[in-house]
Amino acid sequence: MKNQPFIVPLAGLMLGILFAEFIPNTIANGLKLLGVILLFVLIIYFAFKRYDFFWVLIIFMVFGWVHSNYYNSYQTLPTENLNKNLPLKIEIEESYKSSEKFRKYKAKIVQIDKVPTSSYVLLYWRKENAELYPQDEVWLHAKIIPTQKPKNPHQFDYAKWLGRQKIHYTLFSDTIYQKTQSGSSIAFKTSHFKRETHRKLMKIGYTKSSADLIGAMLLGDRTEMDPQTEENYRKTGVVHILSISGLHVIMVYSIFMMILYPLIFLKNGKILRILFSLMLIWSFVVCVGFQPAVLRSAVMISVFYIGHTFKRKPNIYHTLAVSAFILLCINPNFLFDVGFQLSFSAVFFIVYLHPVYQKLFRPKSKLSKITIAFLGTSISAQIGTMPFTLFYFHQTSGLFLAGNVVMIIASYFMMAGGMLALILLELGLNFPIWVDLFNRIIEGCNVYIQWLSSFDLLIFDNISFTIFESILVLIILILIGIIGKKPDFKWIMSLFAVMFIFQLQNLIRQQKLSRKKEIIVFHQTRNSVIGIRNGLKLDIYAHDLSDSAKLKQYLLKPYVLNEGIKRLQIKELSEVSKENYHKSKHSVYFDNLHLVWLSENIPTKSISGDYLLIQNNIEIDLKNLHPETKIILDGSNYPNHLNDSEIPIWKTREKGALVIAIAPDSPKAYF
Repeated sequence: MKNQPFIVPLAGLMLGILFAEFIPNTIANGLKLLGVILLFVLIIYFAFKRYDFFWVLIIFMVFGWVHSNYYNSYQTLPTENLNKNLPLKIEIEESYKSSEKFRKYKAKIVQIDKVPTSSYVLLYWRKENAELYPQDEVWLHAKIIPTQKPKNPHQFDYAKWLGRQKIHYTLFSDTIYQKTQSGSSIAFKTSHFKRETHRKLMKIGYTKSSADLIGAMLLGDRTEMDPQTEENYRKTGVVHILSISGLHVIMVYSIFMMILYPLIFLKNGKILRILFSLMLIWSFVVCVGFQPAVLRSAVMISVFYIGHTFKRKPNIYHTLAVSAFILLCINPNFLFDVGFQLSFSAVFFIVYLHPVYQKLFRPKSKLSKITIAFLGTSISAQIGTMPFTLFYFHQTSGLFLAGNVVMIIASYFMMAGGMLALILLELGLNFPIWVDLFNRIIEGCNVYIQWLSSFDLLIFDNISFTIFESILVLIILILIGIIGKKPDFKWIMSLFAVMFIFQLQNLIRQQKLSRKKEIIVFHQTRNSVIGIRNGLKLDIYAHDLSDSAKLKQYLLKPYVLNEGIKRLQIKELSEVSKENYHKSKHSVYFDNLHLVWLSENIPTKSISGDYLLIQNNIEIDLKNLHPETKIILDGSNYPNHLNDSEIPIWKTREKGALVIAIAPDSPKAYF
């Protein structure tokens, strides 16, 4: 602990933020937090026998809890201001990645019908409208809609992600609006500069791919990046090339250090060189709009080199702890950011596993040392980020070495070439030969990545990892590092114990999933989708199969992955089937449960079933139904259909999919 004094404060801060996530800010929950703190205090005491750790841990746990609750607090809008057209004055804060029809912005509602307010919204801005930039103010008429929770099992919780950005409402723009103010802040200028630069680059002959890569790698602008190009880079494990990350910041820093090399001949020149390079790096951070990935890397580099400048012995673990501590004090939600977790994990394991490679390989020539260092760095980064990529993205790539060997070397030329392109653009100079050369380099890189991504056998996807499994894998990797540095019987036995726990819990989970029987009424707008799950098999019956690829990708894939489904079949809703259940044109019998659906007028008295699914806005006299029959309205109905009913109705548009678990004795639903 002597060399890493920030470890305990960082641990306390992180625990406090985690408690704030799962324990809301109330007096009762405060007492729960106190109990948890006392438990951790006892653990720390018995582990380190240090009283001073108590107070440090307690202080920073409380600070993290209070800081996170305060940071994420917001004022809810009155219900009378929701879901109806109102005149709104909004101010643009930040731009997000565009969709097919809309540009997306983080915006602040300044006034609602001339009444001052301050709430953040996600603004869907039609692409036919003029583009907006930070600090632009606009008057428009629109409905304020609360952000929607996921409607189907295991879908990505976009509302939670937006909540971490302080966004709790959504707006969809019309083509009628009035822009009342243009921005003048640094954020406005940098955002405007990015978009204008992209247009100018294409105007003078750079291809869209070249302009996209310059914007992504140097300006942090991926809003118009081709989705297929991103997917190819992701498959090959080199998607970090496309987004500004620690790698890019280090490249830019090294370029600045090379440019400022003559300063070393001055008095205190080495210190001046580092300080000027850091100033340029922070100017770069400002230019890209303080993006989290760039901010993380800039903080790490600054902490490391400032310590080096003041003659402190470099300690990368201390640098990581200080950097993480500073960033979490700025924004506690960084702890849940995938990029934050990936970047810190990658750097940690690069440093942590480096002694293992030094012990295994003892190269003598300079070339072999460089080769081993490069391969070790790539493998360590891939290993360190694997638990997170498997948990969040359900895939990992065996192509990362082939991708990194070429692309990291190429990215130096891409970065330097991109910087030259921007300088020439600002000077008003255009050299067609250079433009053509740069386009060919980018095209060659994209063709190589596209070719590499075609090796599907080396792309391991559709992998489901739980949080617990990811933590166990991280522990296994740490134990492997300990054993690789200094083999010891107790650590080897610990490794086998953790691996046994991993296999055991995986076996228990698989057995539990294989016994599941469910009927799921999914939610999809203007469609009816019913799933019948028997163990690891899932049959899907849908009314509209015109876009089955989108149905499979966005609605079914999350469920299939997280529930361990091995066989998936998609069929027409009207299809008759006899498998482990009996399905007719309008109903399904599964064990002792009966689900009936109506898409046309049928006499109510002729209906009998445990559940009745109403489709396509069918009018029905619910009073004539059996009192124990439960009513379901799916996404094929209008939002206001049967609003005047006094009988409880499960509306998938409001409550999400209905999952009916089939018990051995009697049907049961999450109703």
